[in-house]
Amino acid sequence: MQNRFTEHYMNCRMDTGIRLHYCGIEQCDPSHLYGPAMRDHYLLHYIVQGSGVFTTEGCDYKLKAGDSFCMFPNQPSSYRADAKDPWTYYWIGFDGPNMAEFLELAQITEQFPTHTHADPKKAESLFAELMQYSEADDLAAEAYCLGLLLQMLSSYMHLQTGVRLPSPRETKSRRDFYITQAIRFIEEHYQKRISIPLIAKQVGLERAYFTKLFQAHMGVAPYEFLLRYRIEKATLLLCQTNLSMQAIANSVGFDDAAYFGNAFARQMGHSPTSFRKHNQNPKYKKTIIE
Repeated sequence: MQNRFTEHYMNCRMDTGIRLHYCGIEQCDPSHLYGPAMRDHYLLHYIVQGSGVFTTEGCDYKLKAGDSFCMFPNQPSSYRADAKDPWTYYWIGFDGPNMAEFLELAQITEQFPTHTHADPKKAESLFAELMQYSEADDLAAEAYCLGLLLQMLSSYMHLQTGVRLPSPRETKSRRDFYITQAIRFIEEHYQKRISIPLIAKQVGLERAYFTKLFQAHMGVAPYEFLLRYRIEKATLLLCQTNLSMQAIANSVGFDDAAYFGNAFARQMGHSPTSFRKHNQNPKYKKTIIE
């Protein structure tokens, strides 16, 4: 790397559904900062050496050689090189209607925008080749660079998903499987001290990505779903048993009866006591356990 900063611009003359805007490489100065700023396209970085911090959505990601990070369209982000070991990275700016799907297959999402490559030499080689061919301003070079971008994304996806890349239909089925597994886990363990990070871990997903996926499919956040399920079970106990409020709270996953009462009232519009008064099976009304 003879130049500290090199960037090539591309004209996107081929209508392929993928648009390459530019690519580059920079050997950063200590503590070099970019942003906060946002782009209207994807901006993928690959770190060759050194380290730094990528910041987006209020989260800091400490990254090093072999890692990648992605700025997503219209999402403010910033990144800073380490003061003692500043990074050198490649980047490529691109967009297209299927790019979100490509990145998601590699498990690079707005909620989980980083990636650790298992074959750093291959990644560096592809980016270096992209820099070489993008310098030429002709259709042949543009076509070759499009192919290199697909190879890059393929290497990311291959390392994440195994020998064969799943089709979009298979990806949808896998998402449905995650949701089904999460709901089953909640139904089987709602009485225990389960949390959203634990549920995400059980289905094999990162918490933020799991939360977004669950809400997109179910229309509510996983925490809200868990709360509603517990309250639903509580209504049955209020109607069909003479258990005390503390016992009912404990039975549906609440340690504190007062907190249970507040959550129940917010969800149902009545306190547990009021609900029980109007809905309990008559045979239990005179034998409430205190």
